Amino acid sequence: MKKIITLCLFAFAMLLGAPQLSAQNKLQINQAASEKAKELKKTLKFDNIQQEEVYQAFQEYEKVYQRISSDMENNKELKQKIDLVLAQKMKKILNEEQYTRYKELYNVEDEE
Repeated sequence: MKKIITLCLFAFAMLLGAPQLSAQNKLQINQAASEKAKELKKTLKFDNIQQEEVYQAFQEYEKVYQRISSDMENNKELKQKIDLVLAQKMKKILNEEQYTRYKELYNVEDEE
């Protein structure tokens, strides 16, 4: 009986901790996206509207990247695909000069 109660308490504690873990992941994603967007703004000198769009693009990228990063050996193709999607989004957000500089900074290879 003690084992069952202990197991139930452990399961309950895990359920209580799960939302905190996802909230923590969300904070890490948002922080990483914000830092990358700010870093790019300093380097590429774009406006606040572009910064928000870049932030959202990085945020989406980080969400997917975080899901696949634990098993990167088996997800190399997927990593290349999400890198390509990010590059395509950046190409739409940035002007030609900014995008060229972005590609140089991050060694981006995109399908043109």
